[in-house]
This record gives sequence, C-alpha cells and structure tokens, in this order.
Amino acid sequence: MVVAAAEVESGLPVPADQGTGGRQEASAQGPAAEDVAALRGAVLILARRLRHQQAGDELSPSEAAVMGRVGRSGPMTPGQLAKSEHVQPPSMTRIIERLAARGFLRRDPDPTDRRQVFVSRTPAGDDFVERSRAVRTAWLARQLEQLSEADQQAIADATAALTRLAESP
Repeated sequence: MVVAAAEVESGLPVPADQGTGGRQEASAQGPAAEDVAALRGAVLILARRLRHQQAGDELSPSEAAVMGRVGRSGPMTPGQLAKSEHVQPPSMTRIIERLAARGFLRRDPDPTDRRQVFVSRTPAGDDFVERSRAVRTAWLARQLEQLSEADQQAIADATAALTRLAESP
C-alpha cells in the first residue's frame, strides 16, 4: 500500500494494509509509514538522551546549541548567533552572558566597528565541548554493547545512510 507523504507527516493514523499483518509495505515511492515513524521516534529519543550526557557543568539546550554553533562557525556577532539559533537578541545576550560567566565564551571588539563584538569559544569552552563529546561517545558505546551482535552490525551498516540523511537539505 502506498501512503501519501502528507499522511505520514501529519502524524495522523494511516490505515494498515490488510495483507501485511498491519505493517504497511515499502514501495518504490518510499519506506512504509510505520518505519518512518519508528525511525523518527528512535532518533528523537536517542538525541535527547545524548544531549543529557555532558562533562560536568550542565548546560541548557540553548547554551549547548550556542557552544556548538560558535565552534562550527567561528566568531560571530550576537545578532548573527540569535538569527542562526532562531531566538530573540535579548535572549541570546543572556545566553552569551551565562556562558561568558562560566569562562566558555569571550567577547572581542570588532576591529572595524567598535560598537560591535564577536563571540568566540575560549580554551575552557573548547575543553568542555571535547570532554562532553567523550562522555557522549562513551555513553553511546556502553548502550551499543548491550545490544546483540546482529543489532550492533545493523547499526554499523546503517551509519553511512543515516549520515547522508542527516546532511541532506
């Protein structure tokens, strides 16, 4: 049975194909709705659990996102950060202040416009991010060790496709 994409995205129940024991068959047009929903749920839960694995000082999800954004993009103005993280400038200012107070971010004046500042990670911020990555990697490795060898291999085999999915526009 072919399921319309709008039905899958709506989150509304989609009738099961009677000939498949309630599971809709994948078609040439894409995977079965149940498979898409199960993957979405598993990815969301796993991402949430991974986000909670940090190296000590607990960061809010917004603070962690800013630390990641500045690390990936390099120095940014508070306005650029607010826009990229889809928050209002006053909220971003508070996030930057909290991270700067912890020594994770610093503000440097713009050499061409002294009214503006650039926000960048400090060595302590870089260290925190690296330690948190190590904590998350170790946590995920422990979780994988609890699975059967077949499940571990299935996840290893799916990693390249999941990476392509994550990087797609």
